[in-house]
Amino acid sequence: MLGFPAMDDGPRFFSVEEANDLIGALQLEFGRVAQVRSELQPLVESMGGAEVAVAILQDGAAAPPGREADAARLQRLAGEVTAAVERINALGCLVKDLEQGLVDFYSMRDDEPVFLCWQFGEPAVSHWHPLEGGFAAREPIEGVFVKPPPFVN
Repeated sequence: MLGFPAMDDGPRFFSVEEANDLIGALQLEFGRVAQVRSELQPLVESMGGAEVAVAILQDGAAAPPGREADAARLQRLAGEVTAAVERINALGCLVKDLEQGLVDFYSMRDDEPVFLCWQFGEPAVSHWHPLEGGFAAREPIEGVFVKPPPFVN
């Protein structure tokens, strides 16, 4: 089960600068997650597919015969992903989509709460969206210009 930061006093609100100060740490965490996920996919397939893997991870089902070491590796890798998400959430931001690398930061815009929005691979936080909106509702932050990288990945 994923852990989320205690919000006894409500969520942490970020300025654009404060959110951007976390980008280096977020890039490292999402880079690690991407590496672990690349190891998980073939492992899940070798175990018999997603249903078997989910049963092992969530229900404590036994590994298929002869696959006990793979099941232990599956649990370790899944734990690494969970720990990365917990570390990110502990910073006060919210992982919205692990696969796409989406992270939101609570912020204020014209006295209204909004999310600053960042996606893994972007050099900085340069977009926002309403709380009830999502990635599709992203708008550029006025006055924030992000220079594109000198090369395309």
